[in-house]
Amino acid sequence: MGRRDGVRSGTAGGCLFNGFLAVLVLLLVCFIGLGIWAATADDRAEGKAHADMRSDAEARQKELVGSAADGVLDDSEIARVFPQGKPARGLVKIERHGPDAIVTAELLGVGPGVFLTSETFVTGCFAFTVTPDGDGHRRPAVTVRELAVENEPQSACTTAGMPSPSVFPSH
Repeated sequence: MGRRDGVRSGTAGGCLFNGFLAVLVLLLVCFIGLGIWAATADDRAEGKAHADMRSDAEARQKELVGSAADGVLDDSEIARVFPQGKPARGLVKIERHGPDAIVTAELLGVGPGVFLTSETFVTGCFAFTVTPDGDGHRRPAVTVRELAVENEPQSACTTAGMPSPSVFPSH
């Protein structure tokens, strides 16, 4: 049997070589993990911005319930709940059906920044169906529906790329 060339394990050279390989593998795993984290950062920021927008819609829903508690919901009360702003337009339109009102509004969601940006913004279009309490015995009902451009008329809101509709009732 001939002598094997290379580094034998158990020797000082073998330990150094094995340690060097372990460090290289660890660096490779860290580099891949950092790459995956960086590639998905914008999706996470956009997801947080969408969550912020939906929580804003729920807050506006509660404000509408309070405004309609007296049994009457006029346009000025609705305009106070949905002020005009940028980049979201705020109040888009009000449709009346007897005492009920369907309020369409564009809302803004803000998420954390990604790399060089300071914040992530998303806008969404929501329809708030308000049924005021006419006799004073029950709370007004406000239902929120997120409008999707694919399923709703373009005249509702002009923002593209909204998620599919979702509904959250007030009670």
